[in-house]
Amino acid sequence: MKRQSIKYLNQDEKRKLLSTLADRKSAARSYMMYHLMLNTGLRLSETISLDVGNVQGKRTLTIPGKGDKIRDIPLNKTIRDHIAEYLAWKESRGESLELDSPLFLSRNHRRICKRAVQQDLKRWIHLSGIEGNYSPHALRHTVGTELLNKTKNIRLVQEFLGHADISTTMIYTHVTRDQIAEAAESLSS
Repeated sequence: MKRQSIKYLNQDEKRKLLSTLADRKSAARSYMMYHLMLNTGLRLSETISLDVGNVQGKRTLTIPGKGDKIRDIPLNKTIRDHIAEYLAWKESRGESLELDSPLFLSRNHRRICKRAVQQDLKRWIHLSGIEGNYSPHALRHTVGTELLNKTKNIRLVQEFLGHADISTTMIYTHVTRDQIAEAAESLSS
């Protein structure tokens, strides 16, 4: 079986993207959206379907995923603080904070659509000086790759991302040249 190649942001690219977004007042929505995705591994469809009530004052995000499977994703302190700031920003713009209001709105004050997010991410990737084409799903791949590298626990990554089958999670077991060199160094005696 041929291993599937995935696109993901490395740590430097992730920092560049988030730093570029954080430095622009015009990017408040994009910053919140991509920061949330990079801290939770949410799929694009899950992200744009979020309502204010899904995140406001929550420590855990309960997401109906593929196949009506429910998964609970812990929200770390950094993302909880960012959510509070974002909700204050929404309120200052006159956007509704009713629990059933969309968390992310388009310029037309409707729930943002997938295509708009795809174009928006492409723009911010370019403005961040990151080379290559990345889809919003690459942010999910970034989370899977980072979690596996940090925890070395594929079952944890499977549960975190809500994969029904461990073979789906196996795409994050790709090996880099640096990891091979590090492994070789670990064998020196």
